[in-house]
Amino acid sequence: MRLLIAPVTITPTKPLTPTHIKGFLWVDVLRKASRLVADVTCVWNPRTANLTGQSIGFWDYLDRVHPDVEFSRLDELQIGNLYVAYHAETSSSTFDAAGSYRERIETNGWVHPATARMVDLWSRQLDELGVEDPGLTADHPHRWSVDELIDILVAEKLCLDHRGIGGPVYLDGTRWGVPLRIVVGSDGHPNYVITALRDILPLVDSHDHVLLVHDDDISPDFILLQKIIGYFGITVSRLPLGRVPVAGQTVSSRRGGWAGSTLGELSAAARASVDLDAYRLGMRVYFTAMLGRGAGPSLDRTMLYRAMTRSHKLLTTEHDAADPAEYVRRHASKFGWVDPYRLTSSLLGGAPPTRVLTNIFL
Repeated sequence: MRLLIAPVTITPTKPLTPTHIKGFLWVDVLRKASRLVADVTCVWNPRTANLTGQSIGFWDYLDRVHPDVEFSRLDELQIGNLYVAYHAETSSSTFDAAGSYRERIETNGWVHPATARMVDLWSRQLDELGVEDPGLTADHPHRWSVDELIDILVAEKLCLDHRGIGGPVYLDGTRWGVPLRIVVGSDGHPNYVITALRDILPLVDSHDHVLLVHDDDISPDFILLQKIIGYFGITVSRLPLGRVPVAGQTVSSRRGGWAGSTLGELSAAARASVDLDAYRLGMRVYFTAMLGRGAGPSLDRTMLYRAMTRSHKLLTTEHDAADPAEYVRRHASKFGWVDPYRLTSSLLGGAPPTRVLTNIFL
């Protein structure tokens, strides 16, 4: 089976929080395991995150308010604090300023130095975690422009284009009972929903199934995307993931509140007492098997370290040499992709094949 995995991209404007860690680990296990039983392509285009209003507005703020900062010298917490300060500001980007950034991204994939620095920091932390790079710096020009995509959707009666009278563009899923969704505002700027379609729809003809991975709290948008993509003749499934509360609260990263719980901080604390393999496996056991798919309990460092201790014991026990493809196939969904929760949970019930551990979890 030719499987297209399309996770929602994360704007590189803040540190990786527990919710982000969970998302990266689920996608990593999903990709590596499904690759044993399917031909897997992962869609991760930096332009999709960089074209969002979040990124462009932040970049404009930095250039207006902090024009002399050398971002290559900042760490992820310092850049993240600037992101929080940006959202506390009342003013917003002008139409011309936002359009200028968007044009530079569309033309040559330009990235602001603050985001380039954040991506570099993310990459180092994810590499230590054993997460395969989904394409954080692999710039891909979109095959279709926004106008070309809208023309296709209008022709199929999947879109209402009111730009000619100064209005927005709507995706129209009302035939499936899904409300209209603005995808290009009255100011002419598209949002992440239409940009995701620009990534996925050109690839539909060369795949058998599309899996959308996203935050549970934006499910309405991805239900609509599922309907629109499926209209073009391919089966589509979704994997919604719940957020990870910190100290009992689930708040947007734009408000901060991540102190002590970022990937960099959790990694530094764990690596002071466990080896690299136990860290990697323990993080996957905790964020995938113990927290599960939905919105579970708050981040619990005691349980996280217990997962690492248990992982160390698992790694030092004797394992069989069974076929890893046959092992993971038992944990596949009805659509053919391997369920990260079922696969990771199975590790705790016995001794999995050595190659399952080394190829997927380490």
